[in-house]
Amino acid sequence: MDPVANQNKKETHIKCKRCDTEISSNTNNSLTSCKCGAISVDGSKDLVRVIGKPEDYEEIKRLNIEVGSVSPTSVIPKKENPVLKFIFKVLREILAIVFWSYLFVKLFIFDVDIYIFNKFLPDYTWLLNLKFFILIGLLAAIWLFTKSKHVFQWSLYVLLYPLIIFFWKIPFFIFKQKSWLLAFAFINAVISFFKSLKYNFIATSLFLVSVMTILIFSDKKVLWISSTLILLILSVTYIHRFILVFKPSSIFQVYIKIFSGIKKHGVSLFARDESIKDIEVADLTSKQLEKWTANLQTSVLFNRVCLFAAKKLRDYQNSGLNIIYYVLTILLLILITIFSFAVINFGLYKIDSNFFNFPDLPNFFTFFYYSFNNLLFNQIQELIAVGPVSQTTSMIESFFALFLIVIFVSLLISVRGQKHTEELNEVIKGVEEQGLSMEGFIRDEYKINNIDDAMAELEKLKAGLTKFIFKITESIK
Repeated sequence: MDPVANQNKKETHIKCKRCDTEISSNTNNSLTSCKCGAISVDGSKDLVRVIGKPEDYEEIKRLNIEVGSVSPTSVIPKKENPVLKFIFKVLREILAIVFWSYLFVKLFIFDVDIYIFNKFLPDYTWLLNLKFFILIGLLAAIWLFTKSKHVFQWSLYVLLYPLIIFFWKIPFFIFKQKSWLLAFAFINAVISFFKSLKYNFIATSLFLVSVMTILIFSDKKVLWISSTLILLILSVTYIHRFILVFKPSSIFQVYIKIFSGIKKHGVSLFARDESIKDIEVADLTSKQLEKWTANLQTSVLFNRVCLFAAKKLRDYQNSGLNIIYYVLTILLLILITIFSFAVINFGLYKIDSNFFNFPDLPNFFTFFYYSFNNLLFNQIQELIAVGPVSQTTSMIESFFALFLIVIFVSLLISVRGQKHTEELNEVIKGVEEQGLSMEGFIRDEYKINNIDDAMAELEKLKAGLTKFIFKITESIK
């Protein structure tokens, strides 16, 4: 009989090493044996006894066990309250969203903090000049008095929230959905971004610099240059998108390049070693057989992955998710157009307020509202273009609206849909050919009749990825 230290933890289990049976440490003072009878457990919340040889069992929770005597255990960390944990998680999300929403509104719409202080705390508006130092001091004080690492973690989480959304939350959401269609849609979006990374970076940088210049500076020459630059960038963006309608997409070609590149540069991973090419499998040493099995397994896995990717790309093609991509592209272009002309008109207002008629002093949101209505060929009373320059700008925006709605949308939906299907069919065929080519390589290199026989050989040799390969094969059928 071998008493085990007082655990005082219901989740603790004793595991028999012979039959792998796990017995709860709290058996309510009832003697409970494992399947093979090598050990028995008699325990409660306060005391646990194990009957059996010490070498026949282990405690799976990694708590200290002192065999042969009853003694207090080490202090067990208190389990975190799940409700409290959920509340803190929600608060962290709200804090991050509020922070970035405030930042966006502050930079691009209006001074929300000044508005709130003027309305509710007019005597304390001077605090806004010190808001950065107040925030840093507040964080330092909280960290000093709480001595908690969570303050630092929360700060990092809030500051990096956009990156966390893109690189963690979206991929994790797709993983939870277990949808390869969503995965391909996300991968295609990422590929599209990086394929145009140079253009996106240059255009976005110039656009943001011009926007910030108009919002901050008042020099008329600088405002004219920035407004003109925004109009040029917007025009180039429209032309670039229009060309993409007729130009073959390079997004899906990336899949063929990836698989063909792996096959081309991974010959040593697929082919038999030169030293054993002329030796029969039955005559191989254990080390040689291990190398032979590993290379065959890699070849079969490549074949299965190619056919699996081809099937999922075909499912993606039939799903209609490409239509969602087109719709999102159009919506994004509409939003960029509205925002761009809002900034341009705001720059014109700063150059000469007589370009517009307005009953009340306008802010940036007024110009955003004006630009939105102008794109819809609608006028508002809050802001009316009266000068030749502002009226010309209004007509240019109307032209962009026609270009967007009449030409771009019709081409994107009718022509691009057909081209998308043809291009994707070509890519699917190319990926399938890579897989079938590998099957022929296996037949010639390993003298195995077909892929099914190769998989059977791997199963007989108990290769490490055999189960995974068979699981992929089920998805291909």
